[in-house]
Amino acid sequence: MKNFEDYEEDIYKCSRCGLCQSVCPVYRASLNECAVSRGKFNILNGIIKGDLHFSDNVKKYLDLCTGCNACKDFCPSGINAREIFVAAKREYYKDKKLTPAQKFLNSYFLFKTLLCCTGAAAFLMRISGLTYVVKFFENIILKTGYLGKRLVLLNSLIFPVFNKKLSAKKCTKKQTAVYFEGCFNKYINDDTEKAVKFLLEQNGIGFIKKDFECCGISYLQDGNTMQFEKLMNTNINKQDCDCVYLITDCASCNFVLKEYQNYANTRAAADFSSKVTGAVELIKDINFEAIKPLKVAVHKPCHDSYDFIEVVKNIRGIDFVEVEDYDKCCGFSGKFAIQNQKISREISRQKMQHYTGKDIDFVITTCPACLLGLNQGLAEIDASKKPIAINLFVFLAKYCHRLSDAF
Repeated sequence: MKNFEDYEEDIYKCSRCGLCQSVCPVYRASLNECAVSRGKFNILNGIIKGDLHFSDNVKKYLDLCTGCNACKDFCPSGINAREIFVAAKREYYKDKKLTPAQKFLNSYFLFKTLLCCTGAAAFLMRISGLTYVVKFFENIILKTGYLGKRLVLLNSLIFPVFNKKLSAKKCTKKQTAVYFEGCFNKYINDDTEKAVKFLLEQNGIGFIKKDFECCGISYLQDGNTMQFEKLMNTNINKQDCDCVYLITDCASCNFVLKEYQNYANTRAAADFSSKVTGAVELIKDINFEAIKPLKVAVHKPCHDSYDFIEVVKNIRGIDFVEVEDYDKCCGFSGKFAIQNQKISREISRQKMQHYTGKDIDFVITTCPACLLGLNQGLAEIDASKKPIAINLFVFLAKYCHRLSDAF
């Protein structure tokens, strides 16, 4: 793990050309120069020279970043801005003596408590039928303003899509996989987990569930690497059995779990990361057919490291629409959406404008946070017909059937 001072050469290497400005989603939504990589590098350059120091204001500007890393792909010098900003924020936490209140707000205890409370609310809404009421009156609720939009967004999180009565054909299990369910499946809505299990059991892959903690990506992105490393080591130790795969269905979890080996220089971490496998990789050879003609598009998460788009394109009976900026940030990015709500909502709105007016039925993605971003954008748009944002595995299990086996 490199320290902030190790990036001094990269920070100097930035020519301040401004090309990052054209691809930065935060700048597009805010027109704030400090949101752009070159603006942040100007601040960090001041710190290196001793003209500035790591303060709350500096941290605030560093937090004006979704971590999408679009600037790296567009940078003539190939500077990895995301890595530099994480290292800088890590330095902030080293220098800053947090108050008890700040420590509590940054604690995993609070994060987990909020997840449990959200999960309890989700359970009550489902068993009371309130989710169906909100869904039915969604268009009316959206017109009530900000709170109505937040209610619709919450409902999109917890609304049950995958039918529990569906079950895979019984088959002999050929392989065993440890399943990393992630916070969304574990606490809020397990539709995706059920869909993944449904699809993989047909391929002879059985699940072993461990009580994993959060993958830690939000803490890593925030520079709070002390908390990230605690979660990382806990998860590594819980993978205590011999298995072929450690499966995840979330693009962000998949990304950070594979990074464990770079943050913990141990054989256990290397073994853990080497087994991490996106569920897409285990279904990519299956031939699917839609149960009815459907028009679909995709959103590629920023942390996506496997190409699920080819899986979607190969589904028979669908009309695939390639939408402009399909691979650009959705604007949610966890803690960023809480700290910068207006900017997050504007990024999501701009994103989803590309998907409306095209008669698209579904927008398919592989990240729970991206589903929130897509639905956040849809709530901000007034359109006669809006597509439904849906997880890839739920879409395959609910709206498709398989034509052949992968194994």
